[in-house]
Amino acid sequence: MHVKQLTFLLLILFGSLRLAAQDKAPASYAPIVSAAKQFALKPGIDFLSYSNQQNDFMLVGRLENTEKIYSLVMTDDGDEIVTASNIRVATEVGDNHFKLAGLALAGSNLTAFVESHNRQTGRNVMAMQAVDKNGGLTSEGMLVGYFDFIKADDPGFWHIASSPDQKKIALVAQLPHEVNKPERFKYFFMDENLTMTQTGEFSVGNEYAKTAGYQGLPVADFLVSDKGDLYLIAAGSAENRHFPLVYKGVAGSDQCVPVPVAGATIDYECGNYRATVNPAGELIIAGYFQKKDGTGGMDALTSGSWNFITSGQGIKFSTFETPVPVLSADHLVSGKDTYFLVGCSRAGIHISGFKAEGNKKFEIPVARDLMAGMAMHDHSSSKAKPEEGIASAILDSKLCLIYNDQAGKYKTGGTGLITIGLSVSNEGLAGTPVVYDSLTADNTLLLPKFYSANADHIRVLASAENEVKVITFR
Repeated sequence: MHVKQLTFLLLILFGSLRLAAQDKAPASYAPIVSAAKQFALKPGIDFLSYSNQQNDFMLVGRLENTEKIYSLVMTDDGDEIVTASNIRVATEVGDNHFKLAGLALAGSNLTAFVESHNRQTGRNVMAMQAVDKNGGLTSEGMLVGYFDFIKADDPGFWHIASSPDQKKIALVAQLPHEVNKPERFKYFFMDENLTMTQTGEFSVGNEYAKTAGYQGLPVADFLVSDKGDLYLIAAGSAENRHFPLVYKGVAGSDQCVPVPVAGATIDYECGNYRATVNPAGELIIAGYFQKKDGTGGMDALTSGSWNFITSGQGIKFSTFETPVPVLSADHLVSGKDTYFLVGCSRAGIHISGFKAEGNKKFEIPVARDLMAGMAMHDHSSSKAKPEEGIASAILDSKLCLIYNDQAGKYKTGGTGLITIGLSVSNEGLAGTPVVYDSLTADNTLLLPKFYSANADHIRVLASAENEVKVITFR
């Protein structure tokens, strides 16, 4: 066995022993199972979730031919499903081509954003329509904004985000790229009543776009703070070791400035990462990196984690004692004094804790091998593989995770997958795993990748045959 592999297995064993040695979670978060709803939940390519005091909204997006459809599962404060339906729009009306660009929550208003391209006028138009309690769209749409395009294959892009308090919505329109000219953007910021409070325009100098090795700025993510800070996160390139390029605009201003994250002098290669905005409005990004091997290439294992916060002193790197199998960054969760990066690989789950200013606090490996206990399921052909996902939230001031693991690890003679709950304190103390073996009794498979959460619960979708359920952990 390779030395790195042996050392990693020892670390995993140590992590598992550490889990058993620490104090238990303050509560077992006994699951509440909703009544089943007849609904065929199809595999998705993306997922959105929102939560307010009355409802949780879980939205699985998929493509059918060229049409974007979102399956909505909405619950009430009684932990029951009130709506399970498909949200879709007509794709062609006359010269207009329509598509469902996304959905966002502002207060109690779940709103669908519908983008249309008119081939005759060369205009890209964004409208919004309310989603009713049955999952349908109101017949009348409200105009958000528009811009012109020349080429049908370059109509520009729209980026949509809800604020962390989920009381505001921001949209940024990325106008079609023009050679040797700055990248131009329009923004729209609205309150919980869907009243437009700020609109404007800004640009990003072409020299910044060129540093990424692209003619146009490849915006990969868009986030907004409660007060209207607009963060554009663009993909990096070999020139800056694939670390993200970040730009910050402010609703009410025509300025958008680059936020330095990492430079070309860093001797690491950026891996997978996640970004979030904390309640204070600061952008946090955290992920993983690789080091060079002896031949000048990059090591195939994850070497450590990195993190960045806008109020900090630049990017911070933390090398693992021993490289681990390649990790994907699943969640970045911000607590009061600690933020947590949750990653996973085929070997297990990896939890990194960082202080508010970005310094590392702890690393916790958790053994999990889904391949040995994988159950056949309709979703297994989906790239999303929702049964392998991890649901996460801050409950009782602790990071709480819900995930599937091999049943045989927890029950003698157990087969297939079983649901596990795990909590981690701000100091890095992990509670004893809680086993929810009753959830498999009715052939229901939990899909932890599809979940919603707020300060007092985590809700996870589960499916059985052509039915869908929601499991609530409080």
